[in-house]
Amino acid sequence: MDQIEKLHENVHAAIQGREAEYKVHDHRDLATEIRTPADFASALGYPVERIAKTLFLCSPDRQVYAAAVCSVSRRLDFKSAAAAIGVSKVEVASVEDLAAKTGYPRNGVSPLGLADGIAVVVDRLLLDYPSILIGGGAAAVEVEIAPADLVRISGAAVASITGAS
Repeated sequence: MDQIEKLHENVHAAIQGREAEYKVHDHRDLATEIRTPADFASALGYPVERIAKTLFLCSPDRQVYAAAVCSVSRRLDFKSAAAAIGVSKVEVASVEDLAAKTGYPRNGVSPLGLADGIAVVVDRLLLDYPSILIGGGAAAVEVEIAPADLVRISGAAVASITGAS
């Protein structure tokens, strides 16, 4: 199977033909077992700060949904994330809402390929790296992409949305 075919179809559609360099990484293809983000970073020879997590958020009334992208080594500041997407408060959306709104599994959320109306916000600190690794819309599949390309393709806002873990 071609690596690109391991991506969720929405992620594949979002990234194809967008003039962005990217690489698909499947944890199962690596020489060592991947149990944690630190294992994944180590297998690639990268600092763990380049591994990103995407949290699927919603407003308490479930009228606004958003994806917040930050390093796995940082803690999301929910107030800052809410401000970045223009609402007063956000919380982590339910697994049911995640599946219904994105089609992505809990352990494979991607900021790419989301429906119109779902905001994306990327933590400003991620822009310091030449590339970051984001979910590919499937468990154990990641996309390595330049942060600027992620922002451009996803239409993301960039804001300071984290604190130290």
